Amino acid sequence: MRIIDGVYIVGGAGYNLSRGCNVYLIDTGGDLLLVDIGSEDDVKLIKENIRAEGLNPSDVSVLFITHPHMDHAGGAYKAKRLFECRLAAHEITAEIIEREFRKRRDKLLSAQVEIKLHGGESLTFGDLEVHILDTPGHTREGGDLCYLIEVDGKSVLFTGDVAFKCERGLMAGHPITAWVGKRNQKDIETYLNSLRKLLETVKPDILLPGHGLLALRDGWKEIEECIRIVEKYLRDLA
Repeated sequence: MRIIDGVYIVGGAGYNLSRGCNVYLIDTGGDLLLVDIGSEDDVKLIKENIRAEGLNPSDVSVLFITHPHMDHAGGAYKAKRLFECRLAAHEITAEIIEREFRKRRDKLLSAQVEIKLHGGESLTFGDLEVHILDTPGHTREGGDLCYLIEVDGKSVLFTGDVAFKCERGLMAGHPITAWVGKRNQKDIETYLNSLRKLLETVKPDILLPGHGLLALRDGWKEIEECIRIVEKYLRDLA
């Protein structure tokens, strides 16, 4: 499903495109880039969805992973086989994918990550630049990244499980505890600082989260609301 020129959503349980997280495709005019992949069972569906958009799955050159949770990265090994693409992820996420994604359900899920990131880099694909932002706080392990591109003068931010479209005090339809779990105050402050940094330095026009609805206008307002929710949660903890 096309979001704007060159950006598609090709996976996501909320859109009946796959069973897992939101998966995005970026058409650079040459290379195709994926942001997250979902679980192993999602990969074939995502390949079919790419083809349904009139694009060639064989043109996928890089799969960007936002963080190491299985519902976002569990299909990395299968995706490498089907798309013959490289993986890009935070160096912490890379360590987990390479070493800790051992055999699960008697299937090998570990995969080599060729592009190891830490935040602050920019990767160029033709006329498109992908900016990598270090945004810790969602995972206990670390390795959370957001990816930023500009399309037709609009900033587009892929946030994984860092920021979401909010409604009625919920983030992607869930309370904040769904995204931080049982964490201490310091960890939650780290998460809050990542949100504040995104608002201050990026202030995206379009916010494309790892779950739930998309914010296709004034995406920065959703980050503001996420900040308000997390701040309230911290006050309640205190």
